[in-house]
Amino acid sequence: MKTDQLKKFEESLLSLIGKPTHLRPFVCDGSPLECSVFIIGFNPATTMTEDFWSFWQSDYGFNKTLWFKAYKNDRLTQPLKPGKKRRNSISNTRRILEWILEEALPIKCLETNIYAAPSKQAIDLSINNKVTAPFNFLLETIKPKIIIAHGQDATDYIKSINLPVQTIFVKHLSRGWSQESARKLGCQIKSLCLG
Repeated sequence: MKTDQLKKFEESLLSLIGKPTHLRPFVCDGSPLECSVFIIGFNPATTMTEDFWSFWQSDYGFNKTLWFKAYKNDRLTQPLKPGKKRRNSISNTRRILEWILEEALPIKCLETNIYAAPSKQAIDLSINNKVTAPFNFLLETIKPKIIIAHGQDATDYIKSINLPVQTIFVKHLSRGWSQESARKLGCQIKSLCLG
């Protein structure tokens, strides 16, 4: 039964984003259908060379281990910004996300964005890439119990669609977070889901 549900999910998502695709509708570990929490940003910031579907397994879901390895490799091979001499292996946002996710275990979270198309900065996202269909599909199909919206753009969008879901609005995960504050949010997620 679970395999059938995952296959149906895959087919529906495929019809929305195509294959191959540069879009990144979400990241999770395993079946997105088992994720009761959505952590929502504006759009992915790291462009990846590999197709989203190369990390998908029909009988498992999303292989985050493979994806994370490719993500780090892509960051390593991208040219540095002018004046920069080095780049962290993962972004600030990714580092904070990992602390939150680790602390929230065993609760499964889906990392997603309003827009699935990547751009280095939100302002660089073209109007043609401002498509919410994949995000709306995820909301309607998975029906999360809790939403964490980070950053003003994601907060504004989530407030505008007025979902009947417990929602927590926080500052963008790219700056102003400590490991302690990230882990505290992870604990809050776990407590809300289990309590």
